[in-house]
Amino acid sequence: MKKLLVLVFLAVLMIATTVPAVASTTTDLTVTATPTHISISVSGSPYDFTTVAASATPSTATDYFTVTNGSTVAIDVEIYVTGDWTGGVGWTHSDTATAGADTAGLSANKGGSWGTGDVIVKKSAAYEKIATAQAATTNFDFGLKLYAPTSFSDGVEKSVTVRLSAAA
Repeated sequence: MKKLLVLVFLAVLMIATTVPAVASTTTDLTVTATPTHISISVSGSPYDFTTVAASATPSTATDYFTVTNGSTVAIDVEIYVTGDWTGGVGWTHSDTATAGADTAGLSANKGGSWGTGDVIVKKSAAYEKIATAQAATTNFDFGLKLYAPTSFSDGVEKSVTVRLSAAA
């Protein structure tokens, strides 16, 4: 009986050592990606310079408007007007911020001091950047300065649309 038990034990041992271990034939890994998301909004609109005199240069504080940046990447932000000034005898918008008869201009300043770092707000395709490489989710402030016409053809309120456009 002992011999039989020893033989059975040895047989089981031989079988156990000759059967290969079971290995996994598949495995999984997780891959993620975050899409580029660009999102800006501005507070402080609409803004009214109220009554302006010929050749006046009224301005907001350079931190009057706040751009809320909800982007997931660094962005460049251009500032421009979408056309000429409307209302009564409209004003031509100057791409050099040079006032003239029924011609007005705008400049913008990103939270600094007027005269330092100002950018011209244009209506042509060569738009100026008010912010370059603005860090993701980092807000910024800016102001606007009006260069009123040197003379007016009427006293009707004028308006223009200022647009901010962000890109990665």
